[in-house]
Amino acid sequence: MSELTSLIRLSERHIKPASLVLSRAFQNDPIIRWQIPDANKRLLKTHYIFEIKLRIGVKYGEVYSTSKNLEGIAIWRSYKNVNYPYWQYLVRGGFKLPLKFGIKNAKRMTFVKAVNDSMRNIYMKVPYWYFELIGVDPKFQGQGFANKLIKPMLSRIDNKNLPIYLETTLERNLLFFEYFEFEKLEEIIIPNTNIVHWSMIRINEE
Repeated sequence: MSELTSLIRLSERHIKPASLVLSRAFQNDPIIRWQIPDANKRLLKTHYIFEIKLRIGVKYGEVYSTSKNLEGIAIWRSYKNVNYPYWQYLVRGGFKLPLKFGIKNAKRMTFVKAVNDSMRNIYMKVPYWYFELIGVDPKFQGQGFANKLIKPMLSRIDNKNLPIYLETTLERNLLFFEYFEFEKLEEIIIPNTNIVHWSMIRINEE
């Protein structure tokens, strides 16, 4: 894994502080705002969502940060570990969501996960990597930390000649990911919302 020597791989002990970083990074994300409309609750409790994502990522994938200071965090999973058992989602914190956010908001979270899973399963029929998320703490944004997180994994995955799949709901992210040679696969409106969902793919053609 020489390509990743510039990063640190996160473990269980990093989950709590890393979840706070991602919570700050995603406060204005359209999905998070729809799932948790109350701004105060969103500020105080979003980290519970990212704790689950990080626990799943550590267990079934690879989670990296730029340094021990956790300026930025990215979660990746290979196709072998994209679809994990639902009970694993529950035991890694999913059962807490109705208690933390209420049943309606928890259902919204489960619904978005189902939409993401459905779109990914439609398009990805071959071995691939899933770039689940990337977030940089707002106080470190614009300093190149996202590049530092992404480029080593792209190099590693390119060496395996595997495509990479991701989704985003922020239009400004399209240009960012296109810089890394991702292309749009599909654009949909998430049912019962006004949120645009883009599926993107990167194929190494060298």
